Amino acid sequence: MQKSKQILFFLPKKTLNEATIYYVDIIKSAFQDSGFDVLVSDELKDIRKYRNIFVMSAKWCFLVKLLNFNAKVITWFQGLGGEEALMTRNSNKDKFLWGCVERFALKFSYLNIYVSERMRKYYLDRYKIFDKKYFIMPCFNKELNLNSFEIPEKYNNLSFVYAGGLDKWQCVEKTLEFYKKIEDKCPNASITLLTKSSNEALMLLDKFGVKNGKVKFVQLKDLDSELSQYKYGFLIRDNHIVNNVSTPTKMNSYLANGVIPIYTDVIADFKSNLKSNLFLRLKHQEQVDDWVKHFFQFNDFIDHNIDLIKSDVLDIFSHYYSREYYVNSLSEKIDSLDFRIV
Repeated sequence: MQKSKQILFFLPKKTLNEATIYYVDIIKSAFQDSGFDVLVSDELKDIRKYRNIFVMSAKWCFLVKLLNFNAKVITWFQGLGGEEALMTRNSNKDKFLWGCVERFALKFSYLNIYVSERMRKYYLDRYKIFDKKYFIMPCFNKELNLNSFEIPEKYNNLSFVYAGGLDKWQCVEKTLEFYKKIEDKCPNASITLLTKSSNEALMLLDKFGVKNGKVKFVQLKDLDSELSQYKYGFLIRDNHIVNNVSTPTKMNSYLANGVIPIYTDVIADFKSNLKSNLFLRLKHQEQVDDWVKHFFQFNDFIDHNIDLIKSDVLDIFSHYYSREYYVNSLSEKIDSLDFRIV
């Protein structure tokens, strides 16, 4: 009887969401292309049955190794658990605990998947554990919506959008301060906040005196058609290590729908891979008034070069945001490694 290659995707309840399903599916497809039978479970009892196991964070790698130490674990490092605990909850205790499981996972995970090269550098610098077996893929969950470039009137208006949550680290207040100064100079500008937190969003619009603002929430299936109506999309972040290593899906969502991103220069992977001069990258250390000056200069430039946006975005989706590219590249990586056969 011929032996088979199997891998368990251990996905406990609530680990998957709209932002991660697509990413995990790419990893599944890569293993399938490499001849693996992919099985999925959220049951702890199944961990002991398999020799190759995929997990979605360092803490799950730790748990898998406790129950099945000889398993070869593939760990997706989505973020910096310890740094995020300190930034969002000011919890040194949680940062310490995360540090323990991150160190363990880096030492015992068979293959590490990072969302950026900067994330890998952070982990290597912090824990001094060198990993030869790794793969890097940015976070993204949308394919290119070519129809969004066939709505020429959207580029004739100063329409802005912010899509996402309203947590402090997402810098929505700074975004609205920036937008309001644009609106003051150009009264026909408008902004839409696409968020579930409608009451809080309305309060923020009122706080900053935004006149042409509205709040909406759309289901994921309707997000493309909604985003494709806007000219500019905000992605403002502070200079913090959590942001430095990240690759927010918001950028992918904007570009997939022909929305021109306005973002700060704190995300290392975007600085390396999104080099188009048709996107507005702001220096984080500058004042908001400086950003406003840059914006109006940039807007004049864009209005004379709008036809070039589609080709720049097509180039990005041919590689950086290409599902096919990552499936093939990860499959090649898998083929080069010594996974266990059942």
